[in-house]
Amino acid sequence: MPVAAIYLYDQCYASSVSGFADVMQVANAHLAAQGSAEQYSWSFISAARQVTASNGLPLKSRRAEADERFDIVYIPACHYPGYHGFRALLDQQRPQWLVHQWEMGAELIATCTGTFLLADTGLLDGRVATTTWWLEEQFRSWFPAVDLQMAPILTQADRLFCAGALSSYHLQSIQTVERHSGAALAARCAKSLLIDVSQTLQTPFLPLLAHRSHEDALVRRAQDHLERHLAEPVRLADLAQRLAVSERTLIRRFQQAVETTPLAYLQNLRIEAARALLETGNQRVEDIAQAVGYQDGSSFVRLFRERIGLTPAAYRRKFRFD
Repeated sequence: MPVAAIYLYDQCYASSVSGFADVMQVANAHLAAQGSAEQYSWSFISAARQVTASNGLPLKSRRAEADERFDIVYIPACHYPGYHGFRALLDQQRPQWLVHQWEMGAELIATCTGTFLLADTGLLDGRVATTTWWLEEQFRSWFPAVDLQMAPILTQADRLFCAGALSSYHLQSIQTVERHSGAALAARCAKSLLIDVSQTLQTPFLPLLAHRSHEDALVRRAQDHLERHLAEPVRLADLAQRLAVSERTLIRRFQQAVETTPLAYLQNLRIEAARALLETGNQRVEDIAQAVGYQDGSSFVRLFRERIGLTPAAYRRKFRFD
């Protein structure tokens, strides 16, 4: 059975650390109930004897022996202390130890912000990966050689496993059990822990309007106009005329500032407004479509599904706050 190292470092999330171990413990309980003597085992490994989790909880660990080999090395998520603080935190870690374990055959499994530590080893260069949605831009900036895919919750390539935002360690842990012990045991663990394994895409959770700071006053005026009139018919020529520029100039400036076109930005505004109404209200889907600027309800449903990955009705069932 696999021997795992759970890699601890200051500011890691305690839930991410213990959650991975808890799933293995539940797997062991099911194995024992079946009469199997096989058991998962794990150690908490760090460069220091004790680290402090982001919530202040002290976490005991040990140093790895010089020749110690693990089958799995799990890198938990950590609290994000800001751009420069995060870079300093990564610089304190041991990427060469991770590389050495991978070269000896270990799986490297990283969740959320832990994917930055994995990418820092260079092993993800040229390989597919994912990360937490709200740090996508920073990840792409720091690790441009990585094939970053934001749609899937989980990715894998050459024994390198990545997961999206913090709670995706649940799915990642179940996937690990399935890989080493089969689908039947993984299903029992998922049912025992109420882990929904059907959600494989991050798309329904991703905001369409990522915050991008810029200093282009023209684009700010365009954004303000689109936000105030999102439910009204908008023609690019009319918007350009209002701003006293050509359509070509407006498109170019918009793409430079927010990395999309004015009309694509308007569509995202409308879909985000629809999401908010679906999450909090009781309006019919047809009424919501009209409220955000779509006279054709079927076109709205089709566009919503293309952008979000769910129909409006399915999105409401999943995310509505009662």
